Amino acid sequence: MPSLRAMMMMHDPPALPSLRTIGWCGGTASLGPAELLPDLPEGGFAAIFAFGRKLLAAGPGAMPVCDGEALLAVSLDTSFMLDAAGCEWHPNLRFIGFRDAGDEVAWLMAEALRRECIDGGRHGPDYARRIAEILAIRLAGRHIRIDTDQPLQGGLTGHRLRACLDHIERNLHRDIELAELATLAGLSTPHFSRAFRRSLGEPPYRYFRRRRIERAKALLVETDQGIAQIALECGYAAQSHFSSAFKLMTMTTPAAWRRAGKG
Repeated sequence: MPSLRAMMMMHDPPALPSLRTIGWCGGTASLGPAELLPDLPEGGFAAIFAFGRKLLAAGPGAMPVCDGEALLAVSLDTSFMLDAAGCEWHPNLRFIGFRDAGDEVAWLMAEALRRECIDGGRHGPDYARRIAEILAIRLAGRHIRIDTDQPLQGGLTGHRLRACLDHIERNLHRDIELAELATLAGLSTPHFSRAFRRSLGEPPYRYFRRRRIERAKALLVETDQGIAQIALECGYAAQSHFSSAFKLMTMTTPAAWRRAGKG
């Protein structure tokens, strides 16, 4: 019986003329030519697949250039990656990037996500999330390291960072000033901004904005609240502003996300 990789090589997908993206609470998968794929986030973990070949790259690194070839880019939030793998966050946690490595199970999960992209996410975000969890477990085992002997390079200490993240989670319904978080951490605003970015790989405003949308994703699927009410709970005074921000990050509308999530 041919291997999974051999079967994929016999059924290479044609180059796609446009980008197709699906999302779930904690990540996204985008299928299309390299030049159309969205920029990978500074924080989190990404895996790039070219079908019929090995996994091209994984980690927080840059997008490989393969003109004219259909690629699958799977982007996973740090929290999603760690939760799926049963790991706890640590200030010295590092993602170890690599190229040209293969994993049959990872390929199987990537193939399932590729088909979901082609089918427009017809099975819903929960289906994609379950696939992504298995992919995260496989990748985390190889590519997460905790450098316990290395001091933080200008980042926030563990208790300071946790206090700030908890404060953000409790206050997603309102705007938070950068100075407010800096005071909580006992640092000047410029120092805090630099330290936060070194710790999480993204600036505070981007993390805050992403957490708002993640909260909205969960509320849309897990509750029957109106979209306008969810917008308010996630800090958006106008539903139109919320819908624009949601679509920018997930490539779909709140209503479509809810329909897909509730089946």
